[in-house]
Amino acid sequence: MRIFGSCIFLLFTAVSLAGQAQEGQTRSVVKADSRIEFHATSTFGKTVGVFRSWDADLKMPTDNFADASLVLEIDAASVQTGNGLKDKEAKGKNFFSVKEYPKIRFVSKSVVPDADPSKLHMNAELTLRGITKPVSVAIILYPRENGLQHMEGDFSFDRRDFGMTHNVLFDKIANTVQVQFRLDVRNASTPASADTAPR
Repeated sequence: MRIFGSCIFLLFTAVSLAGQAQEGQTRSVVKADSRIEFHATSTFGKTVGVFRSWDADLKMPTDNFADASLVLEIDAASVQTGNGLKDKEAKGKNFFSVKEYPKIRFVSKSVVPDADPSKLHMNAELTLRGITKPVSVAIILYPRENGLQHMEGDFSFDRRDFGMTHNVLFDKIANTVQVQFRLDVRNASTPASADTAPR
């Protein structure tokens, strides 16, 4: 019984220390210097939409981004294209349908290191208009500066997979939509700057 009790104590201690190590390695995203956007092309041009309201949950139990997990929750109605008519169309039933589906979610599932230490491959799931599909994300990490690490992600999806089949007469919209996100990640020990709304 003493041996069994000792084992339980050691296991409990190891779990507690692991939890403390994870808490010491938490990260936060500086929204003021971060950005989430999409790029859509059509016959007559290109539309860039920026989401102004979102939350990021980045967990890193170690200092290695390959061990990280990332969840992005985006307010679909916060999309801005710089054009009022396009904004209205993007929020409508033909595209994001923000009244019925107010949230867009991105959830990482695994991270695979690359031969180049500045690059990673992230397997994730994108939930849009109530439909969840896998996406493959290319990640680039930039050198730390002043306690911040710059992280960029890039992936594409077929809008038809999420029920967005609408097209405009004489202005065909491409089916492939490109998504890019840029996150500035701060160490827990780094003093906070003003985390205002993303630009």
